[in-house]
Amino acid sequence: MSHVRVPRYNALIRRGIDDRDLYRRALAQVREPGLQALLAENLHTLDMLILDLQAQAYASGQSPAHHGTLAGAIRSTLAEWNAGMSSNRDSAWVRSLARNECALLNRFEEQMAHAPRESARALGIQLSRLHGIHRDMHCLAGTTHG
Repeated sequence: MSHVRVPRYNALIRRGIDDRDLYRRALAQVREPGLQALLAENLHTLDMLILDLQAQAYASGQSPAHHGTLAGAIRSTLAEWNAGMSSNRDSAWVRSLARNECALLNRFEEQMAHAPRESARALGIQLSRLHGIHRDMHCLAGTTHG
């Protein structure tokens, strides 16, 4: 019997939950209404991404993750502390979100590269959502990552 490599959906789910939690913290603290609207939209996109990944995990026989990681909680706490110490809280949050978004995007691309065709197609849909968030955050942060 050959072993088909199934994507590690739970690793992606946990990382997505970590990012979603960071977005929630940022949304509660940013001041600019346009930024609040963008963060709320990106938060909704992450919610949909997590739900879709959980459904894919379940469909592939995995028990889907429902919580983030300790490292993600620490990153969120540090980002909140950093933003609180910054002279421009909104900009500090945008920079933190952009950095974390890069890590999530890279994780997805790694999983897609090694996934079977059907799983890669499903991950590709999620990846296009992440690219939209990635462009938004890096445009706001004034960076040119990937």
